[in-house]
Amino acid sequence: MIDVKDFFSRMSSLLSKEELEIFIKEYEKPAFKGVRVNTLKCNEDKFLSLAGDKGDFEKTPFCKEGFYVSEESSLSGNSPLHHGGAIYFQEPSAMSAATLLSPDKGDFVLDLCAAPGGKSTQLASALGGTGLIWSNEIVKNRANILLSNMERCGVSNAVISSMDPETLCSALEGTFDKVLVDAPCSGEGMFRKDPSAYDEWSIEHTKSCSVRQLKILNSAKKALKSSGVLVYSTCTFSPEENEQVIENFLMENPDFELMESEESFGRKTLDNKAYRIYPMDGGEGHFAAKLRKKGEDI
Repeated sequence: MIDVKDFFSRMSSLLSKEELEIFIKEYEKPAFKGVRVNTLKCNEDKFLSLAGDKGDFEKTPFCKEGFYVSEESSLSGNSPLHHGGAIYFQEPSAMSAATLLSPDKGDFVLDLCAAPGGKSTQLASALGGTGLIWSNEIVKNRANILLSNMERCGVSNAVISSMDPETLCSALEGTFDKVLVDAPCSGEGMFRKDPSAYDEWSIEHTKSCSVRQLKILNSAKKALKSSGVLVYSTCTFSPEENEQVIENFLMENPDFELMESEESFGRKTLDNKAYRIYPMDGGEGHFAAKLRKKGEDI
């Protein structure tokens, strides 16, 4: 099990002394709790009228349908709103990746590492029943959870699969307008929410994750159309799994480029073209970068 002091020591390479002190103090606080309104079944006004005290909910910067849920709120997984698919409980900063991908109506969208379904259902809401959302999860029992959540949220324009990313993307080469790779990672952004995540953490684990992440990205690229957009995200802080994966991918794939975005959340990295989110930024932890396959302008 990781010594938390080792983790904080590693973070000192990413944060100033003052920022690190704030970061450490954040771990004395409870994790953020978030909920996203599923616009396929509900709207913000209806949600607020049914969910209890409106003072228990505050908008997040990561998604226009996302809310922080206060510790005092009685809203839980037992709520009819949850069982009916009107809402999806989701860590607030995890909403950032689908927001960054920003699918248009009619797009064909691939969520390559999709379980349990938070990002897929968010992407499906953006599509509003148009186009296609193909959600893939290589682990079969997790794919079943993904299927259940997509059905609960009323997503009808979906394909759910449980395939190796390389096999799937090779078979669907050039099919998708947008691709999301929310890659398996060392989960440093889960430490406050789930202390057991510490048990699997090690320097060696972050390095092995980065190798797998680059491999998945090199599979995902095949599924994109010319001028298609790919968002890579993780819920970890380690540069080996974030900036270095993107830099290595761009080095190996000169036909891709980082895209600039004007989202208001988190803080910029990679020449101000990617995003890092720390607990003091309002979320447990996320990284997201938006890439474009060069071709004719969209």
